[in-house]
Amino acid sequence: MQEFEFHVPTSAQLKNADGLIESLCIKEGLHVGLKGSLARFPGSIHWHFKKPGERGTLEITSSPHDRRIWAQVQSGRRADWIEPCLKTIKAKLEKALR
Repeated sequence: MQEFEFHVPTSAQLKNADGLIESLCIKEGLHVGLKGSLARFPGSIHWHFKKPGERGTLEITSSPHDRRIWAQVQSGRRADWIEPCLKTIKAKLEKALR
């Protein structure tokens, strides 16, 4: 598994981050395959994003209580589209959080 941490400035307001994450992913042509929470991070939002017609899953988690946003790619869910999408999403989200 690979994990990618997003930079979240201490001054960032995270109340709108969840909607921003979803809209950035949709703009990249991704669809929400699953949306829920991770038990070990109460109050978190955890998504599985998929690209229609392609293999692979990009997981993104937002945990406002911990002031963290990160992405994961499980070993069996890797695909060529994930890295370029993640790079774009990460850059745009970090810019919006400044």
